[in-house]
Amino acid sequence: MFKPGPLGSYLSLLFLCCCATENAVGATLPAEVPINQEAGRGGWLVVTLRLESGQELPVVVDTGTSVTFFDKSLEPQLGKPLDTAEFQSWGTKKKVNVYAAPKVFLGGAPLMMPQRILTDDFKSWASATGHPVMGMLSLDCLRHYCIQLDFAAGKMRFLDDEQADKQKWGKAFPIVPLNPQDGRAAVAENLFGAQGPHSLIDSGISEDGWLMPKYFQQWTNRAVPPEKGEARFPNGAFGGGKYPLVSLQRIDVESDGIGLRFLARHLVTLDFPKQTMYLQRQSIGPLPDARLTWMQAVEPLVTEVLQEDVGAARKALVKIEQSGATELEKTVARKLVAALENQPKPAPADVPSAMTELPLGDARPEQAEVGWLKPAANYIPPSAEMPSPLLDSGKIYATGLTAHSPSKYVFNLGGKWKTLRGEAGLHTVFQSRALGVVFVIKADGKEVFRSAIIRGATHAHYAVDVAGVKTLELVVENAYDHNWANWSLWLDPTLFRESSKNTDGHQ
Repeated sequence: MFKPGPLGSYLSLLFLCCCATENAVGATLPAEVPINQEAGRGGWLVVTLRLESGQELPVVVDTGTSVTFFDKSLEPQLGKPLDTAEFQSWGTKKKVNVYAAPKVFLGGAPLMMPQRILTDDFKSWASATGHPVMGMLSLDCLRHYCIQLDFAAGKMRFLDDEQADKQKWGKAFPIVPLNPQDGRAAVAENLFGAQGPHSLIDSGISEDGWLMPKYFQQWTNRAVPPEKGEARFPNGAFGGGKYPLVSLQRIDVESDGIGLRFLARHLVTLDFPKQTMYLQRQSIGPLPDARLTWMQAVEPLVTEVLQEDVGAARKALVKIEQSGATELEKTVARKLVAALENQPKPAPADVPSAMTELPLGDARPEQAEVGWLKPAANYIPPSAEMPSPLLDSGKIYATGLTAHSPSKYVFNLGGKWKTLRGEAGLHTVFQSRALGVVFVIKADGKEVFRSAIIRGATHAHYAVDVAGVKTLELVVENAYDHNWANWSLWLDPTLFRESSKNTDGHQ
């Protein structure tokens, strides 16, 4: 998620603002507005503004950006541009137009807008969020207000910080400038628990946050420097408290950062005029992504898998095996632990003939390559993008292959199998965002199955004759010219054959 372009927060702008400014005391405060269900659960925080014309504008609330943006499609309504400006996002520079800010309303009240706003193209944000986004409400507006984000109640509130009972707001953290040249809001602590380095308060990042390389290496206890963009899930620390399953990336920027997924564990009050952030903790772990299918019996094991703790995962599996969990839950649990242990697997050609069914997730491929992150079977490796290791595509599958496009898995069948059956689809979290893929199966180099373009919750189903086939290829192609969010999954792909006696005595 932390890469140049519309998925990163706009970090360095031509003109910067200071948090210490006039506040909204005496002004009509907006009524509380609903928070979208995905906010803090893998998605951005989106609210709907209204122009004087009555047109509604869904915008991302981004405390990590200095200047408010509107979509370029609104330029005809904004009049003539006043100027152009250059801004930088994660090292990428871009020129944009500057306009006088229009009157904007939220919750029935006019917002205290800056004098100027910028415009940019937000089409790709719509793909990322799953619904239209027409801009970004940023610190040059938000700095006037005391804002409360209540993720448990699903509300965003604008409070009178002179009259409110702050005892209920939780622990206070002074808001400081990110650095002497940059007025964006930060706190003097990071999610590694280290004091001193400033962390940007960035609601425009849907993940927990990020660390500079030095602190990321200490946090993960790595002997060698981590790769750029690498993510890890060990426990984090902040404000004297411990936080399990904090997903942080290593980013080459001049600050650490705190994102929306971490903030959402709390009742968050950002009193910008008084330069104080309050956190009242409401959740031990991250909020569950509402789009995911959950298996209650497996959840303790999922926590250990995300932290890559093999010993704890084995103990969790024992408890699941002894519980009243369903057979599917127990199977999923066994596959997760086996994947974490990295147990050796046979090639399909080497499996004893007495075995009449073989899930390809339990077989060794001769070749495996994917378009993003790394190949994996029967689970999804921990990453900043993926909040669960479960093979989720509308429901949970016990076996399968992660296959972010473009991808290819090649298996040696040795001419010993008869049929391949299974499904294929997109991961639940990304069904609304993926550009689209095509699933292809080849037998000894000949294409024997090609799906229609798969988007959304659509699945491909296949039953392929592989009698006498030596080499099987499972390929996922991009449906269009990019692999944006194409988290593809081969779901329960299974080889079948009739039982026979083998010369080694197996039945």
